[in-house]
Amino acid sequence: MKEIKLRHHHLLCTQTFAGKGYDYRFVANMEDVVAALGSPKDLVIRLSIAIDDICSSCPNEVRGLCKDESSVIEKDRAAAMFLNLPEEATIPAEKLIKMVQERLRGLDDFWLLCGECEWLDLCNERLAAIKGK
Repeated sequence: MKEIKLRHHHLLCTQTFAGKGYDYRFVANMEDVVAALGSPKDLVIRLSIAIDDICSSCPNEVRGLCKDESSVIEKDRAAAMFLNLPEEATIPAEKLIKMVQERLRGLDDFWLLCGECEWLDLCNERLAAIKGK
């Protein structure tokens, strides 16, 4: 069984990803993660409030930590509460992605979860488009 390690807030990011990111390397990695989540059979997600498979290609990762670590941990904890998930868990991806998508249907704005994230406007646009479908 294949495993992807994700921070809680990245569960949300993967649902609103629109092909944009910090740089080419980050975008290419994010596309790979999103593609894997799109075929979740035989895949598990290991949730953690720590550097994950998306962070591994982020220019903000410095020596195993995000340069905005305290802010990112707050986003992870807010997402964990919103999704009613523990801080550490390994969950079948198919079940987890379905639950995340259901919870997003009840969300109108990412601001309460993500605060001043630089991607907030883009994610809110994507959220509106997802809910419009």
